Amino acid sequence: MATLVEERDATGVPIRGAGYSLFLLFLANFLNMADRALLGIVVDPVKLDLGLTDTEMSLVSGTAFVLFNLIVGVFIARWVDHSNRKKILVLGVALWSGATALTGLAQGFWSLGLFRILVGVGEATAFPVAISMISDLFAAPRRPRAISNFQASTFVGLVVGSILAGVLAAAHGWRAMFLICGLAGFVLVTLLLATMREPKRAQDHASADLPPEISLVQAIILLLRLRGFITLSLGMAFGGMAVAVLPIWAPAFLLRSHDVPLAAVGALIGPAVGLGGISGTIFAGMMASYLVRKRKSDVQGLLVPLIAIPLAVPFFLIFIFAPSLTLAMSSAAVMNFLLSSAMGPCIAVALSIAPSRMQAVSSTLMLIAHGIIGGAISPLIVGAVSDMLEPRFAADSLRYALTTMAPTPIIAGFLLWLAFARIRPEGQAAA
Repeated sequence: MATLVEERDATGVPIRGAGYSLFLLFLANFLNMADRALLGIVVDPVKLDLGLTDTEMSLVSGTAFVLFNLIVGVFIARWVDHSNRKKILVLGVALWSGATALTGLAQGFWSLGLFRILVGVGEATAFPVAISMISDLFAAPRRPRAISNFQASTFVGLVVGSILAGVLAAAHGWRAMFLICGLAGFVLVTLLLATMREPKRAQDHASADLPPEISLVQAIILLLRLRGFITLSLGMAFGGMAVAVLPIWAPAFLLRSHDVPLAAVGALIGPAVGLGGISGTIFAGMMASYLVRKRKSDVQGLLVPLIAIPLAVPFFLIFIFAPSLTLAMSSAAVMNFLLSSAMGPCIAVALSIAPSRMQAVSSTLMLIAHGIIGGAISPLIVGAVSDMLEPRFAADSLRYALTTMAPTPIIAGFLLWLAFARIRPEGQAAA
């Protein structure tokens, strides 16, 4: 196991410097997720004001956003693996903050979609930059915990973004809400420019064996051929389907099926979903790091999501069909605690099997699977099924549409078990 001194000498960054860099990356992803959550809180006001359907809102807030975010993300990840990551992140924060502010000027489906696409392109910088930097700042036994601490910013952002969106939209309207939240991002741009440092890139034997120049296509093919990489990516993706629909459809579900007022939606869904996600992410990272150190194999961290994710199914169903709001939100908190266990351990395993010169691309490929299956397809399925059931169930159509996500944690658990079985022999040999 690497000591703190070894970790500092290997990366050239003092431990305190690594901690501060992680804090800045946490802030960037916090803002990323806070801005991403805004539209979900005001789905119904925007839908009414612009005359859109549930399917169109799904396309704008989920499918189009995620697809452009991920398509551009592949090229950004390649850029991250070979260029100055600080500059890339600064440009990304500035782009998505400006586009968030412009969302308040949307006049219809196409303008709203354009601004959301620009938000997605800017936000595509945050994840690959963070994973690449964390890989260089923290030694392998500490990475699951560092990645999970970073990933906790996702839920902190959802909590704060949801609460702010509900309060600001109720007080000033949804257009002013987007303008205020977007302009706030330029404070972070200034902080990154003034205080972030670019860490020294680590090298490994796998990267040394690669040709000096390798194309993006060659890098993708090499990664897809790694034992267990595909099933690992798909397992993380299916584990995120039930979570991915919540920022987009849970607020509308509370408005329609539980008659929660707009100003209170964020205050309810944010803490219940966010606190469960934060605690689950951090706990999973700590447990995965403990298993990696104790069993001296990076792949052992997968045992945490492999067990936790399938256990979320009954709590997801209780959230949907609970007769009381208290029971629904309590179940949502437990469900998110369990489902949030996937990303930190899965990404840490991917970093352990990928060459260092391909770590941003490897994590982005996993994010693509997660984003397409979880972020793009699952909200679209829910929206389309809701529209189909609306003539029969009216406002409760969304309740029944959400049940389409109930089997996905079981599928995720099976895929992660396959990944564990395929990667485990290599992980033990390396250890």
